[in-house]
Amino acid sequence: MYISLIIYLCVFTQNSGDVNNYPNILLISVDTLRANHLSCYGYEYPTSPNIDKLAEKGIVFDNCIAEVPLTCPSFSSMFTSKFPRTIGVTRNGLGISEEDISITELFKDKGYFTFCVQSNWTLKAKLSGLKKGFDIYDDDFHVKRWGIFSPERIADEVTQKCIDIIKKLPEDKPFFGWVHYSDPHAPYHFRKKYNVHHEEKGRKNEKTYKTVKSYDSEIRFTDEQIGILLENIPENTTIVFVADHGESLYEHNYLGHGRKLYQNEVRIPLIIVSPEIKPGRTEIPVRGIDIGPTILGIANIQKSKGMLGMDVLNESIDKERVRVIETYGGAVPKIPILRSLMKKSGPIMQSVIVEDWKLIVKGNQKELYNINEDPKEINNMAKKYPEKVSKMQSIIEKWTKNTPINNKKDIKKLSNEDLEILRSMGYLE
Repeated sequence: MYISLIIYLCVFTQNSGDVNNYPNILLISVDTLRANHLSCYGYEYPTSPNIDKLAEKGIVFDNCIAEVPLTCPSFSSMFTSKFPRTIGVTRNGLGISEEDISITELFKDKGYFTFCVQSNWTLKAKLSGLKKGFDIYDDDFHVKRWGIFSPERIADEVTQKCIDIIKKLPEDKPFFGWVHYSDPHAPYHFRKKYNVHHEEKGRKNEKTYKTVKSYDSEIRFTDEQIGILLENIPENTTIVFVADHGESLYEHNYLGHGRKLYQNEVRIPLIIVSPEIKPGRTEIPVRGIDIGPTILGIANIQKSKGMLGMDVLNESIDKERVRVIETYGGAVPKIPILRSLMKKSGPIMQSVIVEDWKLIVKGNQKELYNINEDPKEINNMAKKYPEKVSKMQSIIEKWTKNTPINNKKDIKKLSNEDLEILRSMGYLE
């Protein structure tokens, strides 16, 4: 069965080469943001009033997953529309090469003014390579967060930096902008002013409760800043809202992200708002590699050869689409002699999702879930349905064989400062 979102779209203006015919597009992303902790995705607490307003005006994708639950691999995949293993960016601290075409370069080739306001250390230009194609890539942040380390720029500064750039945009060019917020990333800072847990219903575990309360306050603070930003962008700007990955908040005895593939880490929000798009919701199966082609499609820019994703607004999506995802643990090699070995190493865990069924494989351990009936992935049915496990595992094995790991590029040499920051963020083992 095929599902198409074309019915949601009015006809976009066919670009005739005149840059005035191209729409302004702003990609807003939030680090470590679980879809199910946003009110518009069913969360019981009011964490996201401004994001909810976006959802009311656009298309909400209820079934979008990240390729790898790590920041740089996830965004590298979105911007190149290739799998992290295909471009050799499987861990934070690695970056895309000059050969990997980014959607930003395609926008710039069409006459767009391109800018980015960054906030996460792992996305700095020297580490990620994502600066390619941007006229402005503002990653100049040095203030230590809470006096401990310096991987982030706080949301209010991110918003102000972006507004400052928007005020000076060239009038004779459309723009493609990317603004990234990182506040929900650990360590979570409890922002009392933004506490949404005024009623302590369902409170069972003190440690978990405090963690969730702090995490949600970070989301609410970020949401307020997104609201301020949206008040200062040009009218008729198309908004694409997404996250790089989610977060485990002690589910499955794990806090953080990057080392497991449960839905709380891999399911991400995706909302697209445009004057040409009729509001609605859809459950079509979307994945990270689709983000780039979809953004290009909004501007009627053709994706480059080798891009693997689909334009989910204009192409038919098979309901039974196979989505294989994986994770590499997030570790960056600390010893130079190990780097060549690390870049060749395989994933620590893989998963495949086909409709409602999801298989997670780690070595000989296999977990099978019906994520529609069991969204928290509590009831492992691997022993009950061995034939389904075998069939889905063969899908993973075939995909792995046909999608080799790119081990030709050298890993970027990390400074002691880079290593210390990544260690503080939990990415070094």
